[in-house]
Amino acid sequence: MKNGKIRQHMQGSESVSKSDLANQNKDDAQHICMSPAKVNLFLKVLSKRDDGYHNIISIVSPVSIYDVIYFKNQDDEIVTVKDNKNCLPEGHANTIYRAAMLLKKRYGINKGINIYVEKNIPIGSGLGGPSSNAAAVLRELPKLWGLTIEHSDLVEMGKEIGADVPLFLSEGPCIIRGIGEKVSPIKLPRLWYLIIYPDIALKTPDVYGGLKIVLTKDKNDIKLRKNFESVQEVADILENDLEKVAILMCPKIKTLKERLIDAGAFGALMSGSGSSVFGIFKDKEQAKKTLISFGDMKSAFIAHSIHKGELNGYNRYQDFSGRGEAG
Repeated sequence: MKNGKIRQHMQGSESVSKSDLANQNKDDAQHICMSPAKVNLFLKVLSKRDDGYHNIISIVSPVSIYDVIYFKNQDDEIVTVKDNKNCLPEGHANTIYRAAMLLKKRYGINKGINIYVEKNIPIGSGLGGPSSNAAAVLRELPKLWGLTIEHSDLVEMGKEIGADVPLFLSEGPCIIRGIGEKVSPIKLPRLWYLIIYPDIALKTPDVYGGLKIVLTKDKNDIKLRKNFESVQEVADILENDLEKVAILMCPKIKTLKERLIDAGAFGALMSGSGSSVFGIFKDKEQAKKTLISFGDMKSAFIAHSIHKGELNGYNRYQDFSGRGEAG
């Protein structure tokens, strides 16, 4: 998506819109892209591998909450990454940096890049921000550098950065297997979500580390349908093996689930390794009405499922606070 205006409504007021430096980074950008969040509608942990990772099977729905990434070429060969909340790590710990450096090294790029991120996806929320950001850089930066890269090659690079990166390169609902690197598309109806982040960041290794895995033959032979026609069909399969562990670390997760169900959600679940909780609703209006009862939560998002071809299209809806309209 070229330089276009992206309307956003955020709760509260940010001090000086994150400074003149932030505005300059955005104004000088040569390319802009959007990096969506995700929720896990189903997540089963099958086994622990010798390399420390876990084999899983999960149904993933990308959702219309976005980080916005701005790119500008630099004359030197330095890669710089900054964000509006100063929440991203520096250097190799940053997935955006790793993605840019991987492209530079693999394709012999002798120029640098300045990358600025408007962070709207909370860190440590289970909504996939770092993996989505890396996928966005792998997908979009080659356009600025004049590279043509096969999708399969992007996926292989994504695997080097993180297990969840390939799912964001598929740009639609999917089933993921293995450690997350095996991705196959599925069909979902339009889903509307109210997503609540309890402002408690959970670390994925800590959550997995607390998991007691009991292996059974049936658990390793899970077959999931690939076509869901109704909201109720999706609500019927909501399950997350990581939830019990995460609730011990953040009891508010359980409370939020109960509140969403009591407010009329078809179903509610923790996303990924937490700590965000989402409720599924039949339409935007029902989600907005439910939001009123969550006025005590600072981080609430109304979003819809993203389907193939919608990532940079017109069918976007992002309401970062849940308290305003956006288009």
